[in-house]
Amino acid sequence: MKSTTSSSLSLEEIYTPPPISAPSSPVPSDDEDCPPPGKHLPYELRLDRRRLKRDAKYQKPEKLFYGFGANIRDVLEYHRTHGLPLPNCHTKTLMWAFIMEDVVKHLCKVCRHDFQFVMPRGDYDMEIALYDSYTIHRENLARDEEEDVIRLLRRELDVCKDQEPRWYYSSIDED
Repeated sequence: MKSTTSSSLSLEEIYTPPPISAPSSPVPSDDEDCPPPGKHLPYELRLDRRRLKRDAKYQKPEKLFYGFGANIRDVLEYHRTHGLPLPNCHTKTLMWAFIMEDVVKHLCKVCRHDFQFVMPRGDYDMEIALYDSYTIHRENLARDEEEDVIRLLRRELDVCKDQEPRWYYSSIDED
């Protein structure tokens, strides 16, 4: 069965996720990749904007992203069941990257929140981030609004149902 795009990949090829190489755990096993639990960040992990302006030697902390982890299997299933359009790509890897981005864009509309698409370090293929550590103080939702966004996201994406949002480091330099 061929897709309706000009891709030479069949729908079966596109929606067949990679084999599971090892059991996935929701928290990376490497302590270096484990920011503290909960939404509150210790001072040393927060960006000090005043110091950044005054001190040329200030070393910004690594940017963190607060949200939910997902694997390509979860995203492919969501994309397929919601009938989202296929991107026009000729390789499975590129196709999957665009599908992950498209799913996050779709979730932004459904959940009425501007999520960030992040490639996290650790055991997940992607993260759907509500906030990042550099801007959370400006973009933090009111408690009831945040609860509503999380409820909608959990309703939409099964992998989020059994997770609490947490901080992740990006595998890509996000500066």
